[in-house]
Amino acid sequence: MITGLLFLIIACVFITACTGSSSTANTTPQTTLMTTAPSTAAQYTSGDIVRSPKGSPDTAWLVTGYDTTTDSYERAFVYRNADGTWGYRLDSRTERANRAVMEKVYTEKITNKPLASILIRQSTVSATTAAVSTTQTSSTSTTTTTTVSPTGKPTFKKIEPDEGTAGTVISITSLTGTNFQSGATVTLMKLDNPNITATDVNVQSSTWMTCTFTPPSNATAGAWDVVITNPDGQFVRYANIFSMRGSPNPTNTESPADSEGITSISPTFTNGNDVPMTIIGTSFQQGFTAKMTKSTNTNIEILARSVWWDSATQIKCWFTIPSGSQGTWNVVVTNPDGTTRNLQNGFEVR
Repeated sequence: MITGLLFLIIACVFITACTGSSSTANTTPQTTLMTTAPSTAAQYTSGDIVRSPKGSPDTAWLVTGYDTTTDSYERAFVYRNADGTWGYRLDSRTERANRAVMEKVYTEKITNKPLASILIRQSTVSATTAAVSTTQTSSTSTTTTTTVSPTGKPTFKKIEPDEGTAGTVISITSLTGTNFQSGATVTLMKLDNPNITATDVNVQSSTWMTCTFTPPSNATAGAWDVVITNPDGQFVRYANIFSMRGSPNPTNTESPADSEGITSISPTFTNGNDVPMTIIGTSFQQGFTAKMTKSTNTNIEILARSVWWDSATQIKCWFTIPSGSQGTWNVVVTNPDGTTRNLQNGFEVR
């Protein structure tokens, strides 16, 4: 009796131990190694408006398509409307952009709009801040606009695109900075090259403008300076920021005999009577004198009231412009040895 009871107890203990051991094994977490193949699908679709977080808040890229064969996006510049919404284009041109680069740089997706809703038109953004007042009468309403321009010296932040080819039309879709005034000029400058003055300058706000450069086919390849000059004569010069590619079909031209030795000046015009002028050229000698002569009458002169020699390639002059001096002027530098440096019709008094 006792022996049978002892056997039963031992058997129960053995069964309990086996059951616990099995439960422990069944609850041990299992680790499964899973791999996910990287996605190669395009991130953006037609109609997406994307921008770089570091770029201008007023311009972005409009995705117009994607090509699987070349793995590239087709895109175009798009701009804000006057009410802050997106958007419109300045022309119908598009360009190709590598998908990997596009998705790495332009990471901020603003919105998606049907391509048909993105019209091609000129900007409706005011060139300067305007104060508007409206007077209502019984039959008509009259709107008076007062233009307000910034008064500080302009600054430069970025130019897009920052490269182009000599002998072609280069459309600058975004030039950003501060204190841009309506009527500002934009110039490309490089030593031993004539200035390239932009056309179609559109100052859309005090921080953003667009313009067009048409460099001659013989413009020197390399880095060029960008100079922005306000109508009040204040200017900013950013060195070596624009890359010029050489034309595949350059045209050899010679500078006129009366425009040798001075390659560029800044500023190139004034609306006021005080002009601090920087002159770039060759073989300037210490002790030089400077003057401006009237293009239509070389007997009329404006002598520099003060001059400063920086180097053989750069000098500074200060001119006081008399009233009634409107028109174009030649800039003439005379060295102590009698040699002269001239830039015909290089400066304008407005």
